[in-house]
Amino acid sequence: MKRLSATSAALTAAALAAAVALPAAASTGTGSGGASANPQDYPQTQATAANYRPVRATWYGPGFFGHQTACGTTLTHHTLGVAHKRLACGTKVALRYRGHTIVVPVIDRGPYSRGVDYDLTQATARKLGMTQTSRLGAAPLGD
Repeated sequence: MKRLSATSAALTAAALAAAVALPAAASTGTGSGGASANPQDYPQTQATAANYRPVRATWYGPGFFGHQTACGTTLTHHTLGVAHKRLACGTKVALRYRGHTIVVPVIDRGPYSRGVDYDLTQATARKLGMTQTSRLGAAPLGD
């Protein structure tokens, strides 16, 4: 059996001590990042789970900057939003693509390409890391 060096033994002991201490600190609410000892000190918020469905999306922007959208927004390089044919203007939509998630409003009508469900503004596509027509997860959110 191979003997551990003093450094390896010390590192192994430290790793084991940390592995045992972390669950204990999390359950008691002590230590950095642990749960609050007094849950009444913080306001309760209702978490909503988005029901993402796979959609096909494209993006637009160049050539349309400075024009007004169907919902009354002037499109710029920084405008975050999506176009959808049936969702009401202002409806929030959660979009998920390759580990990135963003919530944006419906600001325009479209898309007008066959088989495409959403048209993202250039700024929205950039925030998601999307560079071409892609499949992503989308979930309209209720108010």
